[in-house]
Amino acid sequence: MNLKINREMISVNEKIYDGIQEQNVELDYILPDYYPDIFKMIKSSIQPSINSYSINGDTLTYELIADVKILYCSENDNNLQCIPQRLVFNKTVNLGDSVNNPEVTIVPKSDHINCRVVNKRRIDLRGAVSIKIKVFGESKREAVSDIFGMNIQMKKMPVECMAKKIIQNKVITLSEDLELNTAKPPVSDVVRYDIRLSEPDKKIIANKLVVKGEAEIKILYTCPENMETMTFSVPYSQIVDMEGLDESFKCMVKTEGTTCDFSVFPDSSGENRLLKCELKISIKCLAYKTIPVRLVADAYSTSYPCESACAKLPVEQTPIMINEKFQNKILIENDGSRILCVYDVWCNVKNININVDSEEKAIRVSGMLCYQAMVKNENNYPSIIEKESAFEHEIKCGEVTENSIAELCVIPSECTYTLTDSDGISIKADICVKGELFTSSYCEAVTDLSVDDTVKITRDGDYALKLYYGVKDEQVWNIAKKYCTSVNAIMEENSLENECLPENGMLLIPIV
Repeated sequence: MNLKINREMISVNEKIYDGIQEQNVELDYILPDYYPDIFKMIKSSIQPSINSYSINGDTLTYELIADVKILYCSENDNNLQCIPQRLVFNKTVNLGDSVNNPEVTIVPKSDHINCRVVNKRRIDLRGAVSIKIKVFGESKREAVSDIFGMNIQMKKMPVECMAKKIIQNKVITLSEDLELNTAKPPVSDVVRYDIRLSEPDKKIIANKLVVKGEAEIKILYTCPENMETMTFSVPYSQIVDMEGLDESFKCMVKTEGTTCDFSVFPDSSGENRLLKCELKISIKCLAYKTIPVRLVADAYSTSYPCESACAKLPVEQTPIMINEKFQNKILIENDGSRILCVYDVWCNVKNININVDSEEKAIRVSGMLCYQAMVKNENNYPSIIEKESAFEHEIKCGEVTENSIAELCVIPSECTYTLTDSDGISIKADICVKGELFTSSYCEAVTDLSVDDTVKITRDGDYALKLYYGVKDEQVWNIAKKYCTSVNAIMEENSLENECLPENGMLLIPIV
């Protein structure tokens, strides 16, 4: 009698790389002639971002941009001076193995910065950026879906697995020309900016995904003897090529603003009232579809000795979108001087920690919120006051499993403030936690089966029925396997409706 085994290829998402790289940021800068001498240092910062990345074989290459800004005041006036510098670093990572259909997450953050004034015209800056990198790849694992012949009995389990997955990343550049309205003063320098991206709309057409959204940009800029904020929106619409995409797929899109550059131009009156904005947005698209399959979890023969090989397969499931908001409040006290006005307030995040609790079915996100406020003190000099606040937020999610991975980002979406009587600032921030929860249900499946057809199973007597005392909740499969009979035969002989015994009692075991 021939043995025939049907096999199914199962898509498995495997972690290829998980590590952290570091990059020193060093700048020895001499002020150009058009900058005034340094009298009072206000603030220095590094804003890192990833401009692009690619994978070739087992090597990941990416471009890291470090936008440095140095804020100071001169002795002759109290206007804020802004020195922008952009440093570019090309980095490589050896992944140790080639990657099929890679999912790459690269998150840079500024670790520390120290800016020393060497003299009135020279600055020595030292800092560091750390880059957290995760790479997942798709691989195929073989599992048995059906066995025929040699009186093989099978225990099957239903599994929903990933049938096909399409990943595509695209970086776009948006260019927008803006003109300040007459109520706004002309621009000297852009001090800082915030990018807030709307949830993108998406539409599937043959082999392509249309992505539409809007970027809201808020800037803080200097003007003669003052500072101002301005907010404007830039819409975008992009077609992302995704070979094989059709309406049977579900799609997820993640957008992220990477860099934003501003150029200032004079209008017809000669005042700097024209702004040119160039914004880079990273668009990450994931399209997938799943299919139900039935895999063999266990097998035996009622006639011949056999051995089965089993393996735990991490079967990739449908990603779950996470999008939650919460509020955080803080009071920042000024250092003894009276605040004349507040130009702008903002919030950054650092030291994000994500913990997935499978027992409580929850995702806990914690870290530090770094609040900052640009103010004018009673001495008429601008100043930045800041304070950090620890936070923890719990997200309940019934789909969390033991091996779930949460890829989340924490984004301060809006900050509002009120001045207190004690020359402090009460700031309230709306914080958004968004991203994906990737789950892989581990299933124990048969990967191979060998049957010795040269030997027949012998029994310890000549009988057609055997008595067995069953225990409540015992699986009929285990009893049938022990006596080399079939599950259906036991259930029919004992009028059982389920494959789990409802109570203790004697069973008749028919021998087949």
